[in-house]
Amino acid sequence: MSLLKVFVFTSLCLTMIACSSQRATHAKFSAYYDFSTVASYSTFARNSHFSDYQNISDTTRNSIELAIEQVLDAQGLQYQSSAQADVLISYHLINRMSELNRYNKGVQYCRPCLSQNTAEQGKVTFAMRPGSLLLDIVNKENHRAIWRSVYPLNFSEDDNSFEQQEKIYRAIEVMLSTLPKTTSL
Repeated sequence: MSLLKVFVFTSLCLTMIACSSQRATHAKFSAYYDFSTVASYSTFARNSHFSDYQNISDTTRNSIELAIEQVLDAQGLQYQSSAQADVLISYHLINRMSELNRYNKGVQYCRPCLSQNTAEQGKVTFAMRPGSLLLDIVNKENHRAIWRSVYPLNFSEDDNSFEQQEKIYRAIEVMLSTLPKTTSL
């Protein structure tokens, strides 16, 4: 084999491995919230103020909420009505920073409240890029975000609805794997 063929083969293998592996994700959470008390969750109702924070299709919204339910159910949490749930799950598909600022106000995101208590060691900085999915766990009592993660979905124009749904599911699965170890999950 020529050196060029070996180089091309090696490059293709490395590219396939890099594309198939899951990206690491980061999460920030409040050290003051007792995650061990969380046994149930809910998402915001479709007619709530939460729906005003972004304009996404019902199909995308359904894919996100279905993935949240599947992942959290597999971790042992139970879906309840928003009145009965221990926490609320909120999400935002980042398009423009002005929309993100409005969303952050809606979930009362407090960067200093979460930044010192990261799921990983050291200081974590989120890459807030258009096309990324942001996921928050919101304290039902004061409607303040107590956990946050962000993950790039990397949708392409060629993705069909199944491929988009798979990307959403994988992102949420990776993101929710960073929940604090003190939870009852």
